Amino acid sequence: MAMSRQERINAQKKQYRIDSVKQAFKDDSVIPAKSISLLKDSTGGTVSNTLDCTTTTSGQDDDFASLANKVNEILLALKSVGIVK
Repeated sequence: MAMSRQERINAQKKQYRIDSVKQAFKDDSVIPAKSISLLKDSTGGTVSNTLDCTTTTSGQDDDFASLANKVNEILLALKSVGIVK
């Protein structure tokens, strides 16, 4: 398949190295970092890496606690690279 003229031009342009996600977005004013607060877990459930289909209240509490914990882990990771505040 033949490349278009623009594709050939782009292929010859110098590529700049991006050392981090934060660096990739540092001058981008179109994507503002949004402030997102962490979830507060008051379920009393035990956090784990397993969600199951138990119908008991304690089983559901565990599932909600685990999901809240995972969401918070994702938010903290996004905050560490500057995508969210």
